[in-house]
Amino acid sequence: MLGPQCLAHQDGAGAPVIEVEDIYEAAFSRERFPGLLSNILGAMRAQSGFLGWIDVANQTRFEVEVGNDPAFLQSYMETYAAHDVMRPTLLAADEGVVMPAYDVLQSPEVQGSIFYREWLAPQRVVDNLATNLIKQAQMSATLSVVRTGEAPPFSAAEIEAFRELVPHLRRAVMVQARLVRQENLLAGYRRICAGARNGLILLDADLRILDVDPRTEALTGIQAGQALGQAGGARAFGAAVREAVRGGSPVAVELSREGDGPLTLLCVAQPLPRDPFGDLDAGPSVADAVYVLRVDEPAQVAFASFGRLYGLTPTELRVMSDAFAHADLTNLGARLGMAQATARTHLHRIYEKTGAQGFPALCLLAHRFTLPG
Repeated sequence: MLGPQCLAHQDGAGAPVIEVEDIYEAAFSRERFPGLLSNILGAMRAQSGFLGWIDVANQTRFEVEVGNDPAFLQSYMETYAAHDVMRPTLLAADEGVVMPAYDVLQSPEVQGSIFYREWLAPQRVVDNLATNLIKQAQMSATLSVVRTGEAPPFSAAEIEAFRELVPHLRRAVMVQARLVRQENLLAGYRRICAGARNGLILLDADLRILDVDPRTEALTGIQAGQALGQAGGARAFGAAVREAVRGGSPVAVELSREGDGPLTLLCVAQPLPRDPFGDLDAGPSVADAVYVLRVDEPAQVAFASFGRLYGLTPTELRVMSDAFAHADLTNLGARLGMAQATARTHLHRIYEKTGAQGFPALCLLAHRFTLPG
């Protein structure tokens, strides 16, 4: 049967049938794309195919190929892409236009080209259905279905059946592209937290833990997939996180540790714009991000940048760094090996250069240069 709901070969008993539902199943599960492309090739009596997209703005891509010779793929990338006489026509075509290649392949101009003689002919390419699934300024996606060997060119009925599936395939690629962007964004959050003072917990709307960085997991005992406070040792921390999310204000919690002193953590919740679209993929989407700060760790300040901005001398920068680290001016000179009066003179020059009205104001200013890790 041929029609808008499925693709099957008319005279092929046992040939794969491509239902529209199969396409959208793949849209939300990347692992299904190779099987989907294989079934499309089977239904079209094609020997190889390629489906891929690239998002320039987000520097992400996804591609799947079936039945292609790896050596020819490599040679295309290294040598023959520059000689591809067919590609300009594909690039110029509008979105969704299905272009059979058989008639073009018969032209003397194409058959006389290096691309045909050295790349297409050795593979015995007979016909190729190619289309721009997506053609936008920052994103493009192409689909190619190829017949080789003794196979006949695609018939008008086969081309029409394939054309009816193209809008669905386009939507499927758009969905998958969006999911890949979300995955890359989450991976970026993880990398940031790996070297930061702040840990990160991602929660859904029901306060179930979707993701937690390894450091916070080790400190608190919470794990992805749990509800807050589900684990016995994590109840106090879970209660603090829940209060931070629901109350909208930072919450500090003190956790006891065997063999060590108490651990104080500050939980700061940030609600995120929630897109219900994300719930269609692998479960609920992120509703809140909770930053977890270890209060017992000293802040790391970008003193070198601070000094350059305000024109501090190396000695003044030493004085400021020491005063900030110890929060004590009484023994400032002794710690730095200079007279207390000299240390005080340097400190007052720092006040003048920064505009700070005393040491508390200088500390507040320096805190604005606190590094995340």
